[in-house]
Amino acid sequence: MYAREFDGKKHNFGVVGVDEGTLIMYDEETQSRWSQLFGKAVSGKMKGAALEKLPSTMTTWAQWKALHPETTVYVKRSVPYSSRFTKETFEKAAKMAPGPVRGNDLIVGLEGHVEARAYLLRRLADERFVEERFEGAPIAVYLSKDFSTARVYDRQIDGRALSFRLTEDEQLEDAETGSRWNPISGEALSGPLQGKKLQSLISTFAVWFAWEHYRPDTTIHGESE
Repeated sequence: MYAREFDGKKHNFGVVGVDEGTLIMYDEETQSRWSQLFGKAVSGKMKGAALEKLPSTMTTWAQWKALHPETTVYVKRSVPYSSRFTKETFEKAAKMAPGPVRGNDLIVGLEGHVEARAYLLRRLADERFVEERFEGAPIAVYLSKDFSTARVYDRQIDGRALSFRLTEDEQLEDAETGSRWNPISGEALSGPLQGKKLQSLISTFAVWFAWEHYRPDTTIHGESE
């Protein structure tokens, strides 16, 4: 999800096709071409420019509705609908055979100021929760039981890095205070830190061959560089 303003002016976007597995958009104002996956202009007057990324979550309707019960849904009925990402999609990706990364691997991609990292869904399906550092910052990566929702967080609260474990009742518990956290919203539900919220880092579900085409410098979690 992206903001579509440049220099205070809103731009209008459409779709022109697909390149290397990535949807290509255009803006009506300059006719520049943009990568939908990364929000960057790949050709035209705006080449090299980047749209501002906005926080968003790919999840199931049930999980979203539980967190945001007042949510309404907009459906443009004139647009043919096809289920691209379904329960079966994620289950199939999670159960792929082990081994090095493959072009059709579904990944959770993370872009920083300079670096990029990918987490293979089939590996996250086994780990479910990962703690490590990215560009020097302590982060946590969580994957839901049904493999459909991935969340990446900065593990720092008020300047202090926390260490978490995933509990049997599907919550996060920090070792420092024993507070319990919702792994989808990142909010502390109980304990000394109740009401605090982890900063969510923007991540993207993508197919590896499409991601790697634009970010060949990406490091892959679980594989030696």
